[in-house]
Amino acid sequence: MKQLTLMCLSLFLCSCAVTNETSLVVGKQRPAITPDQVEIYIEPPQKYEVIALITADAAHDFMSKQALQDIAIKNLKIEAAKLGANGILLDDVGSFNVGSSGIVTVPTATTRAPVVGVGAMNNRTGKQASGKAIYVFDKQ
Repeated sequence: MKQLTLMCLSLFLCSCAVTNETSLVVGKQRPAITPDQVEIYIEPPQKYEVIALITADAAHDFMSKQALQDIAIKNLKIEAAKLGANGILLDDVGSFNVGSSGIVTVPTATTRAPVVGVGAMNNRTGKQASGKAIYVFDKQ
């Protein structure tokens, strides 16, 4: 039973990313849609209206940067869809510093026995994305 509990805890820790999503409504919200109806735009479409400024990020020690970026974009689409935006005009995609973690063993001067302490062993980063949640008119 103890092994099963440890295995479940390990699976949980390795599979979940820490995420944050925010929005600042600056325009007219519309009825919510599904995230798969939200398109990403790098250049402004012909005719659109800004609904909100949105951001999303994802961080995890054991996930690839690409997986974290995919989660951040997915969460950006979820946030836009809640507001009824059918598009996101992407402003920024990048990394942010989460902090450092690790374990260091240092022998003491008197006993030569290692003492375990926390130190900066790896620099932890996450991925973030931000943009404008937009409603695109005459979407082709």
